[in-house]
Amino acid sequence: MDEVGPLDAYSEAVVGVAELLTPRVAALRFRGRRGESAGSGVVLTAEGHLVTNAHVVGESTAGEAAFADGTVAQVEVVGRDALSDLAVLRTDRGVPDPPAYGDADGLRSASSWSPSATPSGWPAA
Repeated sequence: MDEVGPLDAYSEAVVGVAELLTPRVAALRFRGRRGESAGSGVVLTAEGHLVTNAHVVGESTAGEAAFADGTVAQVEVVGRDALSDLAVLRTDRGVPDPPAYGDADGLRSASSWSPSATPSGWPAA
């Protein structure tokens, strides 16, 4: 019987998170007066809202989101807050269901986490 070591168990957990989130992460592209910006966003609601960083959106009011399955959606900036560096977008079409978000009150200092970002090699929007 093979024993699963701590590193293997960690790898399994990270792979599981990636498999769960990949369909729910979009590559984002915005064009504005200052040029072009790109980043990633995660599905926030079943109604087509995404959350991203405000610095990705910049001063833009609209952009494009490309999902791993090839779906491309136009997005409208619903709101942004530079202080928290968060922005909310609304898509013009259906998107995958959001992930099950956890309760941050259960996190402890030095808890492991995994960022959700657009992996290299994904087609940019």
